[in-house]
Amino acid sequence: MSAVRLTAVVCTRDRPGLLARALESLVGQTVPPAEILVVDNAPGSGATLTLVAERFPSVRYLVEPVPGLDFARNHALESAAYEVLAFLDDDAVAAPGWAEALRRVFEDDPGVAVCTGRIEPLGVDTPGQRLFEANGGFSRGAERIRLPDDAGRPLHGRRAPLIAWAISVGCGCSYAVRRDAARALGGFDEALDLGPALPGGGDHDLLWRALRAGHAVVYEPSALAWHEHRREVAAACDQIVGHQRAVLAFLGKHLVSGSGGMRPALAGYTGWRLAKPGVRLMRRAIGQDPLPARVLLRMWWNCWLGLVTYPRARRLARARRERYAA
Repeated sequence: MSAVRLTAVVCTRDRPGLLARALESLVGQTVPPAEILVVDNAPGSGATLTLVAERFPSVRYLVEPVPGLDFARNHALESAAYEVLAFLDDDAVAAPGWAEALRRVFEDDPGVAVCTGRIEPLGVDTPGQRLFEANGGFSRGAERIRLPDDAGRPLHGRRAPLIAWAISVGCGCSYAVRRDAARALGGFDEALDLGPALPGGGDHDLLWRALRAGHAVVYEPSALAWHEHRREVAAACDQIVGHQRAVLAFLGKHLVSGSGGMRPALAGYTGWRLAKPGVRLMRRAIGQDPLPARVLLRMWWNCWLGLVTYPRARRLARARRERYAA
């Protein structure tokens, strides 16, 4: 079997300080990636270009003019030189063995199309960071998971449908794809991850489509990265609420587009996600939920808003693409 080669990718926008730290962690990998790409997404200045040119001359710098994370991810899919792309958020730091741990998954298991890594907090020094962790954070534990094989195991103490597993193990902060498989699936959905309008969902969506197409998905805990959570409570709450809105937009997309025989499970799980903030409000009333009641109410509203927002997001993404193509 020939060795699989890996391109590490950081998509970024006007955060050169954070980007420098992320790139230092990639340049310092125990087994360096075959290629490192920076995709500068709709930059407002030349600061990122200057940083890469002056401090990281071995890194390839690309510009994606259309605002939206999945536009940047798809640019990387089309531009990467090697078989596997490993995406690291610009506010994350990769452990020295991160890239090699991800690369080995694809080399050892040709059926894998997507692999996510373990994410732990870079720090829990502020109220916002502690609240984000108390709400669940990004960590998925130390046990390796291969889907769909392991979907029969309990998830959070109970049996769960495959769609729940897809959301649980999928996080774009540390996320690798087999290039040809991702391209064959149509790449990342550019109607997701549009910024404040819809701040997420593209990672879950590609992972779910990979599973539906018969590919395997792996959560590999030895591929460790650390994420810097929002420092302020308000910013942490915004991120938590925004993620819930994005998850429901992703679920709404697939409820409408259809998931074959999995539609009943998808509908049931979507109903649970819509009801969950209400359950959490009741728990909050007896002091058993970390989020303030006003945030849970906002989350509840945003879940319903997310469920119906995907058609509008598609129109917005199309308009952005057409505007920048003109």
